[in-house]
Amino acid sequence: MIRIKALFAPPLAVILLLTSITVSCSKPVITNELPSESIIKEEPSPYSEHMEISVALWDLAENMTKEDPLIDQLENKLNITIKPITITGANYVQQIQMWASSGQLPDIFSVDAVNSQYYRNWRDRGVIKSLPNDLSAYPYLQQYLSTPEYQDLKDDDQLYFIPRQTYDSTDYNLFDRMVFYRWDLAQKAGITKEPETWEEFRAMLKAIVDQDPENKNITGITSVGNLLLGGLFWLYSSPAATSDGSGNDFKWIKEDGKYIPAVFSKNSIESLKLLRDFYTSGLIDPDLPITRGDMGRDKFAQGEAAALITAGGSFQAIDINIYKERWLKIHPDENAFYDKIKILKPLKSMDGNRYHAIFRTFWSESYISAKVDDKKMNRILQLFDYMNSPEFLEMRRFGMKDVDYTKSNNKITVIDPTDSVLTKYKPFSSLANLLHWDGMFKLSEDFAGISAEAHEAQQEFINYSMSMTSKQEYDNRLTQMSTPTKDGFTLFDSEDMIRVMISKLPVEVIWNDIINSYKAKGLDKMIREVNAKAKEMGIN
Repeated sequence: MIRIKALFAPPLAVILLLTSITVSCSKPVITNELPSESIIKEEPSPYSEHMEISVALWDLAENMTKEDPLIDQLENKLNITIKPITITGANYVQQIQMWASSGQLPDIFSVDAVNSQYYRNWRDRGVIKSLPNDLSAYPYLQQYLSTPEYQDLKDDDQLYFIPRQTYDSTDYNLFDRMVFYRWDLAQKAGITKEPETWEEFRAMLKAIVDQDPENKNITGITSVGNLLLGGLFWLYSSPAATSDGSGNDFKWIKEDGKYIPAVFSKNSIESLKLLRDFYTSGLIDPDLPITRGDMGRDKFAQGEAAALITAGGSFQAIDINIYKERWLKIHPDENAFYDKIKILKPLKSMDGNRYHAIFRTFWSESYISAKVDDKKMNRILQLFDYMNSPEFLEMRRFGMKDVDYTKSNNKITVIDPTDSVLTKYKPFSSLANLLHWDGMFKLSEDFAGISAEAHEAQQEFINYSMSMTSKQEYDNRLTQMSTPTKDGFTLFDSEDMIRVMISKLPVEVIWNDIINSYKAKGLDKMIREVNAKAKEMGIN
């Protein structure tokens, strides 16, 4: 198979019935289950007509310029060719909206659009296809979509997208905003205790920045994207304000007798003051507002930033993107990476509790263009169905049989545990995320995609966070709720945080200006509508 760079390409595990597949010399941290083969009988499906399926999915086009035997295997099995369409992380929403307006949508595309005005516009204009109510011809897909949570996402009994599940519980959203820091530099700067409070975290960053142990003009916190600050700083005073950046997932809390978006809590100002203090004290990278992806990773790996905020589940965000792809190139003779790099444990908020960011159990959705005919729709659904089958998940998790693993009596033995399937089969690993992220499996010891040291650090983080953190109370039904004003209302809190952070005005002044701008867009009217509807629904 020869791959040609696409013209257009950027950026769940299913917890179902347990099978007998195990991995030698390891036990799962969390129960991981393949779709049940005992209740579903796979029938061979004829794929006589070859089809090309265009897919817009983050990183897919870039990665599919390389050969990948697992992609070949998938395409041969389904008699398809995957045509990757280039899509960028910087403006993917605008890119997809442009395609939708001009009739140029690819066959499948992924975007975080649920609850948004443009999603409703696509639905009402017939731009996207709904899934059949009867999915019995696609048993593994049917099994995946059978949860009550996903059924609640239907509009008029129709589901117009496939949620890309990350975890089976929002408890594990703690992995979606992680902060790693240079513990080795902290020790060189005289810090002897890992930070557990905001005061200790600030003191550690200040010591590193002030003393600059490696003489690299080091800055404080950087990030893989400029929209991640809220996942850290909101946890200080208004934890439910954490947002995935879509503008449509804002959570509602009850304050002074009525429901309001958590971002507009009277306590929010304290997080914003803390953010401004870090920034003006030189503890946040001044380039963070324009930072994207590899810029932040490079700075952190090269010792030019003391801390890094990452997005995406599990320790693969640091083990692969930093340790294996960057750190080892700069420090080929150094060992004990996880003695030098530490993860920031959830810090105490102003109310004395520890919180972690909360989003959904899924991040983003896969949509099917209404342009596809019935034959192609059937093949696309067969693709999604296959991507949740035991055969596919085994390939996704362990690579190629007899090359990366062996299997005897349903027992899987990984041949080289240090060989990551995520890096070895990058094109396939990118495409595999089209249905779901397989997040729960990536938290298990059976996951061969990260090092043993990463597994150990990850489990320690899970144990600490599960025992030490709590969730601010909110009602997800209000996030999902539709009202005339709310349907067209977006709230980009991360952009607002950056505006507050870099402003020369007092925090209270600039924040009041931002609130007034939202009021001009209908904030007060939306709050009245939501509270009235909540009362009708018996939500008190």
